[in-house]
Amino acid sequence: MTAPFGRRLCKVGESRDSGGYRFFSLIDTGGPEPLPGQFYMLATESHWEQSAQRPFLPRALSVADTAQTLSSRLVPDSGTKRELSGVRLDFLIEGIGPGTDRLCELEPGESVWVNGPLGNSFSPPRELSPGAAGAILIGGGIGIAPLALLRRTFATRNVPTRVLLGFRDRAHSGGLDDLFSCCEVRLASDDGHIGHHGYVTDLLAAILEGDDAASAAVYACGPPPMLDAVAALCTAAGVPCELAMESPMACGYGACFGCAVPKPGGGYLRLCVDGPVLRGGPAGPVADLAPPPAAGVAGAASSGWSPKSTPPPGNHESKGRDAEVDFCGLELVHPVVNASGTFDAIAACRVYGEALLDSFPFSAFVSKTITPQPRTGNEPQRIWETPAGMINSIGLPNKGLDGFLREDLSQLAELPVPLIVSVMATAHEEFARMISALATRDEVAGIELNVSCPNVHSGLIVGEQPAEAEALLEVLRPLTEKPLIAKLTPNLADPAAVAVAVEQGGADAVSLINTLKASAIDPATGEPGIAAGHGGLSGPAVRPVAIAQVRAVAAAVSIPIVGMGGVAAGADALEFIAAGATLVAVGTENFRDPHAGRRIASEIAGALENDRSGALSRPAA
Repeated sequence: MTAPFGRRLCKVGESRDSGGYRFFSLIDTGGPEPLPGQFYMLATESHWEQSAQRPFLPRALSVADTAQTLSSRLVPDSGTKRELSGVRLDFLIEGIGPGTDRLCELEPGESVWVNGPLGNSFSPPRELSPGAAGAILIGGGIGIAPLALLRRTFATRNVPTRVLLGFRDRAHSGGLDDLFSCCEVRLASDDGHIGHHGYVTDLLAAILEGDDAASAAVYACGPPPMLDAVAALCTAAGVPCELAMESPMACGYGACFGCAVPKPGGGYLRLCVDGPVLRGGPAGPVADLAPPPAAGVAGAASSGWSPKSTPPPGNHESKGRDAEVDFCGLELVHPVVNASGTFDAIAACRVYGEALLDSFPFSAFVSKTITPQPRTGNEPQRIWETPAGMINSIGLPNKGLDGFLREDLSQLAELPVPLIVSVMATAHEEFARMISALATRDEVAGIELNVSCPNVHSGLIVGEQPAEAEALLEVLRPLTEKPLIAKLTPNLADPAAVAVAVEQGGADAVSLINTLKASAIDPATGEPGIAAGHGGLSGPAVRPVAIAQVRAVAAAVSIPIVGMGGVAAGADALEFIAAGATLVAVGTENFRDPHAGRRIASEIAGALENDRSGALSRPAA
């Protein structure tokens, strides 16, 4: 099942306290009924960015229950109401920060931006293990939420089910009346205020020691220590289990690579697309349950899409004024592309299916940066929300040049727009090998050079040194006739000098800005919020810096500029165009709104249509 592409507004139908938590319902008239274990990315329509411009990112919440429903909607200009069928989505939430606090304040009638249902789902017992006849559900704290829908699903299938729920203390024992009032539940509490005085895993251990443990399958959701204990108990007992896990998320559909969790054998899974339900027990402590990518663009086969139905590059409908752009010989239908590393088209197709391709948000697609050798990326935590933005330290996870050519290139070539491949290396020889390999591929329309790594020969950051940058371009320019776009770093005093150097070296265009060096301290621990200690700041907070640097570069070079940094709306994009950019790249806003590129392109076209004086398309003095 694929999710509707993009976010949509849903009305709050109900909101009330539930013990120490908050229970609320949304009425979704535009999406399918979710499966147990799936989640949604939620953000309120109004007053979301409230306290010091936080929260900025949407919040991931597992759906607790669902039902078909009817709602009334007023038909514009008629004064009449019509009944709309939809899905009621129930959520259980605890206020622990600015995002969840805001969701706890929801009142009936408010609107919430919804993206989902996302992620995989729990497996029926016999699919998890052919010999499993019954299910054991074990939840801890707010983690009891996704088990409610799972219990009801099993009940409709006549699956014998035992439910074990544990809570830290009386203040965190909510949700029972709303989610589990109609079934028998065994309870545990750390402080002994209800049920067994101890951990809920004590109850599981007792069951797994019984004679019928071999015919059971275990399903769990709760805090990480509880899930570790469940996995260990199930492994020891030879009982299969599935664990609904959580990790900080920015997007929910595979774009940001922020929700990394370790996988057996090394490397990381992206919990939003490889989970959130992972397998434990005999299969290993954490094993991927997500289905393998289909042939072609991942997920396309399940949606009925095939390469034969792909519209040719540039075959998009446009509204308003003709916004076609000639960029380095590429005829683009509008001036909006994605910033490298902020939209994984393969993962997005897996999540959204054919709808993504029918309404592709960008006029050209820029791949995530690839390196000569595979990289697993940085250890979690990789992302940190800031006022009006976020810090990321993803670490360029990718399959390397050979893996990209073998596995990803053919899939990306099926996208309905030109493909620009982003590359990075630490030596001229490595850059040259990558450019030579890509130069022969018809699927590649252009190449972006991410020059933010040090040159191994000099130890200097190529993008911070004009002479280094020019020397690199002089090596690469003879290797291909494809457009070469140099992506500049903002972390230097004079970006225009580097732009001039790459132009002299043979670059066809420049793109800027990349993220700004940044760090944050977790107030709860006093330690850096990012595991690596630092990362790159993006989002609306950096836009004034980006505008200043684009203006400076535009005054110094004659080649086209791709401007980026905090673009969230058409007005932001027009600022970059006025500053001298030919194209505008959308980055962090893709995490909040997968459809942002197309929305922003439409807003640009509308503004230009109404701009009779031509002021919006003239570079600022």
